[in-house]
Amino acid sequence: MLEQLYIKNVALIDEQTIEFSKGLNILSGETGAGKSIIIGSLSFVLGARANKDFIKKDKDFATVKALISLKSEDIKKEIINLGIHIEEDNLILIDRTYNKNGKNICKINGQPATLGMIKEICEKLIDIHGQHQHQSLLNPAKHILLLDRFCEDKLLKYKKELINLIKEYKNILSKISEFSMGKDREELIDFFSFQIEEIEKANLLEDEEEALTKERNILLKAEKIKNLYINTLELLSDDELSALDRLNICIGNVEDLAEIDTDKKILYDIIQDIYAKLEDLIQELKRANQNLEFDNFRLNEIEGRLVIIQKLKRKYGASIKEILKFKEDTKLKLDNLINSEQKLIKLSNEKEILEKKIKSNCIKISSIRKESAKELEISIEKHLVELNMQNCKFKIDITQKDTFNQNGFDKVEFLISTNLGEDLKPLAKIASGGEMSRIMLSLKAVLSFADTIDTFIFDEIDSGISGRTAQKVAEKMVFLSRNNQIICITHLPQIAVMGDRHFLIQKQSDTTNTTTSIFKIDNEDIVKEIARMTGGATITEHTLFSAKEMLEQANTIKSQI
Repeated sequence: MLEQLYIKNVALIDEQTIEFSKGLNILSGETGAGKSIIIGSLSFVLGARANKDFIKKDKDFATVKALISLKSEDIKKEIINLGIHIEEDNLILIDRTYNKNGKNICKINGQPATLGMIKEICEKLIDIHGQHQHQSLLNPAKHILLLDRFCEDKLLKYKKELINLIKEYKNILSKISEFSMGKDREELIDFFSFQIEEIEKANLLEDEEEALTKERNILLKAEKIKNLYINTLELLSDDELSALDRLNICIGNVEDLAEIDTDKKILYDIIQDIYAKLEDLIQELKRANQNLEFDNFRLNEIEGRLVIIQKLKRKYGASIKEILKFKEDTKLKLDNLINSEQKLIKLSNEKEILEKKIKSNCIKISSIRKESAKELEISIEKHLVELNMQNCKFKIDITQKDTFNQNGFDKVEFLISTNLGEDLKPLAKIASGGEMSRIMLSLKAVLSFADTIDTFIFDEIDSGISGRTAQKVAEKMVFLSRNNQIICITHLPQIAVMGDRHFLIQKQSDTTNTTTSIFKIDNEDIVKEIARMTGGATITEHTLFSAKEMLEQANTIKSQI
């Protein structure tokens, strides 16, 4: 449920907070007061596209925040799986800012988010429906989704199975395409064989490049290394004042010291150990010096080997490990090509088995749809009758396509006849704007019980209706608001009097500025607004009395729904 909407620097609004309630929330106001700004702000924070005109004049950014309470545990888990933390109060705060350079800053509960994440979350929580959004009803491609929402519990198992079967089916088709190379097959066999032979001929070892590079560096600097050995050995042992001689003198001194002060014997042990280690070091340096030789032949051999490795790296991978993996992968491809005929036969059999499974699954899905379509037709016709469309016939046409996808092989289209004697025709060819609003409202009323969406927003769907029909639409909204939050922007008093909470949208102007504000109104202010909606700009005692009477009647009707 939408608990709160915060708007800052949007069109004519400076800064505004609207606190919505359960049930039916009414927004009304004079033409041009800024009702579209509210819908625009809602659409924006729920992920709709924006442009610079959305930002209030002379401001650098626009911000809209929506505080939404979660009712469904399944949706809560989905949001958590997106990496969003949710507190124990089950509230999420959607925060979106748009600045003049076209940059969006999006957050969910204070955590950075993308527009895609916001859309994914909000489309399951809030549904905005207005005159320009009847396209979902006019587009037959959307009808199958609406029907599936009605029977989702029955379909869920089979649709999941179908998705997995189609994934497996596409994988097999890809393999069949890979093996069905025709004339290219022999060329690929030769090419893959050449690649494998070239790599195997090199006899690569996974760690050899590093070892070769290290050995090459030593050979290139052999003369410098030999000089360092010689100089170090001279300092340690060859000169008369070498480190070894000096240390030997120190040993005698410490030995005499230990004879005088027996507590210092440990020092004698330490210096003896140092002397032994220094002798070991000198011997190791001498061996290394004797073994070090500049081998030009070995250097050339290493250089040639590294050239081969670099050549293979340019062709087959960034490292020897990757080259060897490429070889194994290519061997697998070659084996598949060589044995393609046998494998094609096997894959074709697997494909045929999968097609049978998919067809069986699609038949089950189609059967569930056809059974549920009858229930949906009856329910929608019942609601349409209640909305003053007594002679309306609603039909869900389900036909089978030659192809299938994750929705099965059904083609679903809503058909309608609004008058006696008329043939059933597609919605787009027969329904008027007012009729479309009532059909949509009937669908919402039926699907709301099978829907995860808690909040429905209706933007002037009452256009094109009046009188008794408007009263019926109002009663249907009250019915829908018993299980869902409804936010309705309306210009009809028959709908406005049914509200549980009423907001007035007003536009004020001074000599330099025009702003739009939204106020929650109660009691006498609601009476005045209903009177304005009934009688126009001039409010009289008669219109006030009429407004009070309408509100009293509305309370009686609401208590009976």
